[in-house]
Amino acid sequence: MLPVYEIIDYTGNRYLLSKAVMKRGRQINFVGDDELEGYDGKIVSLAMGQILKKDINYYLREEEKKKEQ
Repeated sequence: MLPVYEIIDYTGNRYLLSKAVMKRGRQINFVGDDELEGYDGKIVSLAMGQILKKDINYYLREEEKKKEQ
């Protein structure tokens, strides 16, 4: 399970975190994930855990465009 202190101690942009969790949650809902059983079927908790543990990386598309230029 996901410890609450990991969410509380998060120092990054919480808006971007929530957007990334929502997007990852939709992906898990459509495709599934092997870790879902360990989270008792709680998709949002799994998505949040994967992002906070940096198993899943996310970035803004604008940042990607800036790197290309």
